[in-house]
Order: sequence, then structure tokens, then C-alpha cells
Amino acid sequence: MNVITDFYQFKYSRDSYYIDLFINTKALLIIEQALDERLSSFYTTNFSTPKDEQCAYMRLKELFKSSRESADSMYAEVRMNKCYLKYIKNLCYYFAYRVEYEPLKILNEYLQVFMIEDMDNISSFINLNEDIKVRVLSNI
Repeated sequence: MNVITDFYQFKYSRDSYYIDLFINTKALLIIEQALDERLSSFYTTNFSTPKDEQCAYMRLKELFKSSRESADSMYAEVRMNKCYLKYIKNLCYYFAYRVEYEPLKILNEYLQVFMIEDMDNISSFINLNEDIKVRVLSNI
């Protein structure tokens, strides 16, 4: 199992799997709030949530927070792995009717271009075993 996990960690950590974005710091803060709300809902409901989804949301929150805090202007540079695109999309659908999370919808619409562009690799990641996805997400 470790050999398989190592292969996927190597595969999905290459530079071609990353997207460089510049996002308004206020929008990042709003997206972080959406992630906080979604993560807290995992612990307050009896509904079983996939471990990879919880891991992805925690990693995205860390990524956005560190990018926002290290920014020295209105815009923060975010280097995001394409493996997270599915989770951004799911988060957007979860908050689809919440006006206060409009920056999340805008980010999702922008990222759809990258999702369509690299559909084969992203769908191969989505089809992995849940434990392998958690290990990969934890290390990219």
C-alpha cells in the first residue's frame, strides 16, 4: 500500500498539477469562513462524511489562511493543487444559495476551466481509494 501511495504522492505533486492564482484577500477570508462552517457541520451532524473531504477542507483552509496572512497587498498568491478542484466544486454546491459566499462561486467558476482542461488526471484522482486520497492530500 505504501508503494502505491508514494506513487500517487509523486504523481500529484509535480508542478503540472498546480495552479497559481491571485485572489483578493477579503475573498479568501470569506472562503475560509465557508470552509470553517462546513468543517464544523461535519462534527455537529450524525451524517458520516468521507475522510478525504474533511482532509481536503482542512488543507484548503490552511492554504488560504497562510496565503492571506503572507500577502502584502490586496491580493494573495495561492498555489493550489488540481486535486482540490473537486472539493472546491462540492463546497460551492453546498453553499449555492448563500449570497455571502459569492466569492466561492466565482472561484469555482474560474477553476472549472482547469478542471475541464485536465479532466483525465482529476478523474483518476477522484476514483482512488479514500485512504489513498487522504494520504495524498496530506502531503501535497
